[in-house]
Amino acid sequence: MAYIGTFPSDPGFSAAGFKMNAPTKKTVTSSGRMTRLQTATTLWTGTLVFPPMTLLEFRPIQAFIALTQGSLHEFDIVIQNVSLSTSPNRDTVSASVDGNHSIGDTTIQLDTNISSGNVIKAGDIVRFANHTKVYMATADCNTDGGGNCTLNIQPALLESLTNNEGITTNNTPLRMILANDTQEFGYQTNSLVSYELDVREVF
Repeated sequence: MAYIGTFPSDPGFSAAGFKMNAPTKKTVTSSGRMTRLQTATTLWTGTLVFPPMTLLEFRPIQAFIALTQGSLHEFDIVIQNVSLSTSPNRDTVSASVDGNHSIGDTTIQLDTNISSGNVIKAGDIVRFANHTKVYMATADCNTDGGGNCTLNIQPALLESLTNNEGITTNNTPLRMILANDTQEFGYQTNSLVSYELDVREVF
């Protein structure tokens, strides 16, 4: 398996069914009491639907799908709206990790170039420079007047972070594989092609 690059951005998707999967084991006792234990980290999956495409639009996508060899090889993909930050400063913010953080942490200190204001909104997804797992902000990240803010994330960190490590906060790519080894391409008699794909996060 190998990383093969970034999924083509054109013509873009007409719809994206984005899913959050948080596997949780539930056990019910004879008295009716339920215990719950999370058995794995949160995984992002999705069903991505293209608008009808011309042959010229579709062939580069089909070529990239051939490179994946089913679910063997992984790629980065930017999903419209899902990857987009909703912060009013999304186009100008630059941020890095402030201090060291351990596996399991859910609060991350950041240094930013925005002295006072919002840099990440609740529900935005982010990715740190040293690993490919994507995390979701669970609260707004607003700076304190000195460019510092606390980022609350889920799931908890899977890798430790070091001081000054970079973070992607806008147009955040997700590291994915195809969820299915068989892909169906809908060639139509009007010379248009329909296509949708299921993807699953890997890290």
